[in-house]
Amino acid sequence: MRFCPQCGEERRRADDLSVRDLAAQFAKATSSVDGKFVRSWGNLLTRPGRLTAAHMAGERRRYITPLALFFIGNAVFVGVQSLTGANILSSPLDSHLHAQDWSPFVQRLVNERLAQRHMTLEAYTPVFDRSAVFNAKALIILMALCFAPLPAMIFRARHRPAGAHIVFALHLYAFVLILLSVSVLLARLDLVLGGGGLSSGMVDAALSIFNLAACGTYLFLAIPKVYPTSSGRRWAATAFLTSAVAVLFVGYRFAIFLITFAST
Repeated sequence: MRFCPQCGEERRRADDLSVRDLAAQFAKATSSVDGKFVRSWGNLLTRPGRLTAAHMAGERRRYITPLALFFIGNAVFVGVQSLTGANILSSPLDSHLHAQDWSPFVQRLVNERLAQRHMTLEAYTPVFDRSAVFNAKALIILMALCFAPLPAMIFRARHRPAGAHIVFALHLYAFVLILLSVSVLLARLDLVLGGGGLSSGMVDAALSIFNLAACGTYLFLAIPKVYPTSSGRRWAATAFLTSAVAVLFVGYRFAIFLITFAST
């Protein structure tokens, strides 16, 4: 019999644990029209807010959990960065020392640290930079968690439970991570075609505008599905939350500096 009469599970052969069979099972699960993977990402990328609304309504078994979806997006983003050699969420120590608004503060901290440890800046820099790259990739979820209180504050009259705002934030940042992955690939393509890639001010500005516009569009379409509100409030909330995403990226770089500095 193909299926177990007790539980209904399809019987597996002894060789079902081969790499080939495991790959086939994964392809079947992710490519099936009824698969959670395709359904979840399809809704997230083409119907902003639908996935969050479905989760809040208790329609959860048909979709990947918000946290799993976020981690998949994070894995894609990390993979794309590793493939292209880009690290857009972390800044090297030299940038913190000389090119950021907080550079005077960083200079004071670093000088004190080097004096205490009798180290040179040349010896400390590669240690810091390696750790910063790792931390920036591993701690992205902090941005989603910092974002979650913002819609809770704006739409407090809707009396949504705290978990609803976290789900909304996780779905948003899963989308943002895929968006950033696309941006990194576009920058890499520009570099291959002879452009400056992310080191080009024009490319960096164009991709920043693209990312903000796409993020704002996502929020504008998602808000009425999750937080029904008036047209004017919808526009205002979209502008505020899109700006918050941009500010959180800057704050994230500073937070990564502090975390990395404390751990190195």
